[in-house]
Amino acid sequence: MTADLIAPPRAEQPVVRRVIPVVPIATAAVVALRMLLVARPASPDEAGFLMVASQWHVGGTSLYGNYWVDRPPLLIGLFRIADLAGGLTALRILGALAAAATVWLLASTSGRVFGHRAAGWTAVVAAGLLISPLVGSDAVNGELLAAPFIALGLRLAVEAVYSEDPHAARGAALGTGLAAVLALLVKQNMADVVVFAVVCWAVAWRTRRITGRALRDLLALAAVGGAVGYAVVMLWAMAHGTSPLGVYEATYPFRIRAGNVIAATPGNASQLRLGRLGFSALLSAGPLILVAFLAVALRRPRHPAVVWGLVAAGTYACVSILAGGSYWLHYLVQAIPVVALAAGAISVRTAPVVRVLVPAVVISAVVALVASVASPAPAPGNTVGRAIAASAQPGDTVLSAFGDADIPRATGMSSPYPYLWSLPSRTLDPHMTLLRGILAGPEAPTWVVVRGNHTLQRLEGADIRPMIETRYRLLDSICGRLVYLQRGIDRPPLHVTGTCGGLVLP
Repeated sequence: MTADLIAPPRAEQPVVRRVIPVVPIATAAVVALRMLLVARPASPDEAGFLMVASQWHVGGTSLYGNYWVDRPPLLIGLFRIADLAGGLTALRILGALAAAATVWLLASTSGRVFGHRAAGWTAVVAAGLLISPLVGSDAVNGELLAAPFIALGLRLAVEAVYSEDPHAARGAALGTGLAAVLALLVKQNMADVVVFAVVCWAVAWRTRRITGRALRDLLALAAVGGAVGYAVVMLWAMAHGTSPLGVYEATYPFRIRAGNVIAATPGNASQLRLGRLGFSALLSAGPLILVAFLAVALRRPRHPAVVWGLVAAGTYACVSILAGGSYWLHYLVQAIPVVALAAGAISVRTAPVVRVLVPAVVISAVVALVASVASPAPAPGNTVGRAIAASAQPGDTVLSAFGDADIPRATGMSSPYPYLWSLPSRTLDPHMTLLRGILAGPEAPTWVVVRGNHTLQRLEGADIRPMIETRYRLLDSICGRLVYLQRGIDRPPLHVTGTCGGLVLP
């Protein structure tokens, strides 16, 4: 056989692996899925913050215009932007953008430290948890709007250690401090960036990744960035009539007093919410990822500075969630950045573990989201508010005793009482002196809504129930709320549209 009849060996074709753009898909998915929530009625917090933000002005009678709330000014400012841009729909879009930014930034952090594959796992976990009603992320609350600032701070804190360019590292440190303070000015307990950065940078110094002088520079620059951010936000708040001292007293001393009030309140409501919080967290599969992280990633970690920073931030998040005392589900949003980055860290060491846990996170989130869309959670305040709005006339005012901040907003009326939430009223007006003066004075509201028999007992104990029954007449009971109208004023009968019940998860 001649040589020219022998077929030449085929050149091996390189194997082309199609890379799935996981991070962009997860980022787009979190926006698309959150759009399913746009038409839902406002939660009490969403409605209350929108109401406070809509009238925040100089010369008001309380901390934010004519209302008082124990939140920093940047949160009210973000709600103000949403109110000016269209109200609840704009707020839901803002929440979707905040969630998308959080997913992208956390994936970037994971990719910078743990690699490309880890970035994908982090993005999927973050996206799943940021749409999940199981952790309360379906509502646009302080935790959700603080999440992108936390994610940005974590990304910059990592860059300050990993960058080979000293100037870039210093710029990242400056940005870390700025992001940390902005997160705190959205929700006062969101100090996750501070905890992570301090521990991460300290471990980086102990492991000789950075020098002692570099550590001092990073800390100093972070402090400068934080001071600049604080000064800018507070100057802006002062221009709207809110003082830094008033903000401080509302966000920290008040929380201590409120904690004492919660502890002294009879009943087991807080314990029931705590049990629900723990059960819901387990259903989300987030705690399983944290347990796996502690079991796997801490054994001779390849990136000790980041790993120990995550341990510290995760510990702080757990303490912060439990220290609030009220145990609302949206408190769990604070732990999402650490859980998502922990998934990325696990994927480097034991990929089979994340292949089991990450689908569990996604499946639980999607099932909970579909269930909540198919059978929305109860919105009794919205139902009551719309019934009153249909009967009211221009110039009417309303007082909701106590809580149900969605009632005043649904009615479109103002409230002469500055406390739209129950806890501030119980803490700052414990003997109802201010409430008594309003009900007896010329600014008495046209409508009074009393939230059930428990609130009636509180009012009776303060001798206010007789005042209400003397000056007002009971029109109806809607969703367990008693609706009163001031005597001498005629309004059409109340017609209820909508429901009071629905699916509560878990």
